[in-house]
Amino acid sequence: MAIGLALGLLDNNYSLRRTSRQGFDAQLDRAIDSASNWMAGNTDAFEHNSAMMFMVADMEKRSGDRRLRAILDDYRKNPYLVNPFQPLDRVWRRIVDPNAPVPKIFIDDSGVGVPEMHWDAYAMAPDRVELSEADRANMFSPTKYWWGSRHHQLLALEIYRHFGGVSDGLDDTINHLAEKIAFEAHWDFRATDTYIQRSAFILGANRPDLVRRRWIERILDQQNSDGSWSGCWHGWCSEWLLQVDFSRDERRSGHATVQAAWALYMLKYGYPTWIEAHYP
Repeated sequence: MAIGLALGLLDNNYSLRRTSRQGFDAQLDRAIDSASNWMAGNTDAFEHNSAMMFMVADMEKRSGDRRLRAILDDYRKNPYLVNPFQPLDRVWRRIVDPNAPVPKIFIDDSGVGVPEMHWDAYAMAPDRVELSEADRANMFSPTKYWWGSRHHQLLALEIYRHFGGVSDGLDDTINHLAEKIAFEAHWDFRATDTYIQRSAFILGANRPDLVRRRWIERILDQQNSDGSWSGCWHGWCSEWLLQVDFSRDERRSGHATVQAAWALYMLKYGYPTWIEAHYP
């Protein structure tokens, strides 16, 4: 078992194959193209997830891809964005219209470990959404969370920064969380949805320096023939080490695919110097 673990860690962090810049660019372009086709044909798998739609909007802004633009155009027409009985849903329209009106909303203390939906709503509309003192303090804390529970906190802070949010020490906290998540990525070689998430969120934090070449290669190699990614890997579907689940969940596929595509779009359109450095 110890030998298998050692081999898994080596395979996760070090690339033994020689890939040319031309070869990498070709694989990256194919992966992005097929992932975009999958997303265009499977919007039901992710369109009700505000974080996923934020990623789609960022990909479209970077690339101008017409397929992603069509997804966002359809999203603008979604009736749940103007549901008068669910005020929080009104916030998500800011993904496609940053100046969309949002009612004044106060969110009580969630009482949960990682209230990601509340954080994301606040991040997109800090002028209209008010969090409890506890939830806001936890959102900006560099030390509140540990292994596996920092991810959505980091994404919420990235969204907050994207929408112009200002807070003392924001950049320092984002950098600290990205570095901690990169540490996790070194040790957890299970290519699950969480594996993809780590590289995507680190890149979203503007820290491509923390992303290893091998992590991106493994993400590319895990893509399915239809352009999607699976959320599970050999039955591992959860952050928790002892939880194995062999069921098929389309929501996991949507979650994993959008995150993987976001990571690849960021590399292609946002971090060409990372590609140049790793594939000279």
